[in-house]
Amino acid sequence: MKDLKKNFYKKWWFWVIIIFVYSSIINGVGTKEDVSNSNTQEQKQEQKAEEAKQDENESELDKIDFSVRNVRNDVTGNWRISVIADNIDIEKYALEYYNKFFKDDKEIHFIVNFNYNTTTRITSMGNLLDVSILEYVKKEEHDAKELGGGMLLKEYHINKDTGEIKEIQEIKPKHLQNVGAFNIAKIFKNNY
Repeated sequence: MKDLKKNFYKKWWFWVIIIFVYSSIINGVGTKEDVSNSNTQEQKQEQKAEEAKQDENESELDKIDFSVRNVRNDVTGNWRISVIADNIDIEKYALEYYNKFFKDDKEIHFIVNFNYNTTTRITSMGNLLDVSILEYVKKEEHDAKELGGGMLLKEYHINKDTGEIKEIQEIKPKHLQNVGAFNIAKIFKNNY
């Protein structure tokens, strides 16, 4: 009997029990970790989905710092200006800009975009917005007498009720009138 008690660890059934207990402990701990890992993965996915919804609700316009202010030397008191340097096609967001920043339909807003070297003029005409994209004139943002004096590049009408954007005209600068789109990109790349 003493031999059995002293040498029980040499018996095969002892090691089977040890392996069974050890694997049960490992599997039990692993299951808890798997459950907690899957929970955190689900939480991360839910958080990403919520962020995506917030991004959908947030417009490009919300990401830009428009500081709308009065125009210096404006005799009408209706001109407003905002200076930005962003990659934004303002005609796509003009209606949202109108709803957010216009206080009166008599106002005329100018958005100087140094990224595109353009000045956009937004005016209200009944149920339409007139959005004119003009060539930027150096330092025009400092004085009403100079503001909006650049050559007309494009003009759009936007229906305030439906948001429909209709391009009225596109005018190329004289030095680009007989040049294809590929060559225009090369000219801008080389000159600007």
